[in-house]
Amino acid sequence: MTAELDPRHPLVQQIAAEVLRERLPGVPAELAAPLVAAQLRAKFEAMRASRPAATAELLPAGRGDADALGYLVVDRSGEELRLVDLAVRAEARGRGVASAALRSLATEADAAGRAITLSVWAGDPTERLYARHGFVRIEEPGARDAAGGYVELRRPPRPSARQSSVWTGDTSTSSSSAQ
Repeated sequence: MTAELDPRHPLVQQIAAEVLRERLPGVPAELAAPLVAAQLRAKFEAMRASRPAATAELLPAGRGDADALGYLVVDRSGEELRLVDLAVRAEARGRGVASAALRSLATEADAAGRAITLSVWAGDPTERLYARHGFVRIEEPGARDAAGGYVELRRPPRPSARQSSVWTGDTSTSSSSAQ
């Protein structure tokens, strides 16, 4: 991933606009453009209002920022890491881009002993992606978004190899539990 950026960075906005536009198949461009612009404005204004410390990271294609395959927005200011947004361009989907981003974020969280949380629309296919990476639904009162359609997911921290130790009898030695 790349350096942390303001979520309003032009390339983040461009990728977000592409993803939003995909949700309007069959809508003529002259009608879709103002809808996408309004959705984009609302999305990032709400993001800034609810998560002012969140930063964006581009998911690189390996050829520089202009070729970014997507982005993720993370708020690292709390006790847990909050995945605010994750978007991958259509042409890069199915190639492991989101999985690589989630693995990288999980490595960061695990090293710090922090959980990762996020919201996803109930029944969204991406919930399966998150489940593959260790996220589970939070089944607590108030875990649903006020709109009623979102569910909260959480990935608890996993001990890193450096945090694991094994008792071997007379002496205690640190050992990697990952093989």
